[in-house]
Amino acid sequence: MAQAYKTHSGSKVSFTLTIEEKDMIKAKNRVIEQFKKEVEIKGFRKGHAPNLEVISHVGAPRISYEALNVALDSKYREFIKEHGIKPVDAPDMKLSDSQKMPIEAKMEVEVFPEITLGDYKKIKLDPIKVEIKDKEVDEVIENIMKELKIQKTVKREAKDGDLVEIDFEGKDKKGETIPNTKGEKVLLKLGSGQFLEDLEKAYVGMKAGEEKKEVKVKFPKNYPAPDMAGKTIPFDIKVHSVGEVSVKDLDEEMVGKITGQKKKVGDFKKEVITMLEQKKRDGEKRSRINEYNNKLEKLVKADLPVSWIDKEVGIRMGEVKQSPQYKHDPENFWKAVGQKEDDLKKKFKVDAEKNLKVFLGLSEIATKEKIDLNKDEIDRANHIVQHRAEHDPNLDREAELHRVILNLKIDKYLEALMM
Repeated sequence: MAQAYKTHSGSKVSFTLTIEEKDMIKAKNRVIEQFKKEVEIKGFRKGHAPNLEVISHVGAPRISYEALNVALDSKYREFIKEHGIKPVDAPDMKLSDSQKMPIEAKMEVEVFPEITLGDYKKIKLDPIKVEIKDKEVDEVIENIMKELKIQKTVKREAKDGDLVEIDFEGKDKKGETIPNTKGEKVLLKLGSGQFLEDLEKAYVGMKAGEEKKEVKVKFPKNYPAPDMAGKTIPFDIKVHSVGEVSVKDLDEEMVGKITGQKKKVGDFKKEVITMLEQKKRDGEKRSRINEYNNKLEKLVKADLPVSWIDKEVGIRMGEVKQSPQYKHDPENFWKAVGQKEDDLKKKFKVDAEKNLKVFLGLSEIATKEKIDLNKDEIDRANHIVQHRAEHDPNLDREAELHRVILNLKIDKYLEALMM
C-alpha cells in the first residue's frame, strides 16, 4: 500500500511505501533461491540445499537485509510505473525501524519536470552539404607524406617544406664539439620549427653536398640547458640530400608506405575524400546543432532537477582537477586560468542549466513527434547501460536506460531535420 505522491519544487516528488510481512516473506524466498544458486554447502549440490541450510550458511541478518532491498525495489518499481513517474536519479530514502512490521519507507526522488515548450517547429536546420576540393585532398596527403617523411630526392636548393638529410655540430671557443649539439644524417622538415630558428633557416638555399662553417645560432633565454641559454653558438652544418614532398610524385609504392597495403593511388585518394567528407559533415552537424540548441533554449520553461545540474558541474570540475597542471600546483593553476574555483563552478552551472533545458526540450519534442527506435537501436541502448552499470554498481539502470533511449531519439530527430 502506498500513499499518493506529493510534488515539490526542484522537480521532486515524495511518497511513502509500506512493506508488510507478506512482502518480506516473498522477498526472503527470492533471496534464498538466489543464494542457493551461488553458495556451495558441503553435502549438497549447488542449488539444492534446504532453505535452513542456506540461511545458516549465509546468515539470517544478511538474508533479511537483502530481502528488504528486494522488497523496497519491487515496491518502488511498481509505484513509479503505476503513477507514470520518470525518475532522473536514485531516490533518497528514510526507513522506519526495520525490526518492526510493517516497515515504512519515505521516498523523495527527482523526476522529469513538466515542460512548457514554445513553437519549436519554427526552428529550421538547413540540410548538410559538403564539397571537397582537389586542393584539400592534396594538402591532407602532402601532410601525411611529410609526417612519414616520404619524399622524392631533388638536385635543387632546399626550401621550406622540403625534407633534408643533414649534419650539424656546435663548437665552443676552442673549436671543440659542445656535448649534445652534434647530429649526423638527421632528417629535418624545413619550416617545421623542429630545430632552433637560426639553425633551421641556415639550411634553406643549400644543395646536397654543400657545407657551411660557423653558422651563428642564438639559443633562447629559457633554453633547458643553462650553459647555452641566451648564448649565440657557432655550428658547422652539411646537407646530404634534399627531398621534395609533392602529391604529384605519389605512386603505388608511396601509397603502400602510407597505408601498409597494396593500393592504387586513385583508391587511396577516394579514401581521403571520404575521410574529409565525414570530418566536414561532423563539423557542419555540430555547428547546426549548436545553432538549434541556442534557439530552442529560449523556448523551454521547466523546473530543473537540481541533482542533474550538480552532477554535470561535478563531472566538469572533476575533469579540471584531473589535469596535470592542477595536480602539480592547485594555487598556481587558478592564477594561470585567471579565475577562482567558485567562479568556474558558476560558469559550469550556467552551462549545465542550458544543456538540461535543451535536453528536456528535445525530449518533449521527441515525444510529440512520436520518434521511435528500431530493435537495433534499442539493443544499442541496453548495451550502453550494461557497460555503464559494469563501471558503476550503484547505477539506477531503469533511469539510465530511459535517459539513453531519449538521447538516441533526440539524435534521430535532429538527423532527420538535417536531411
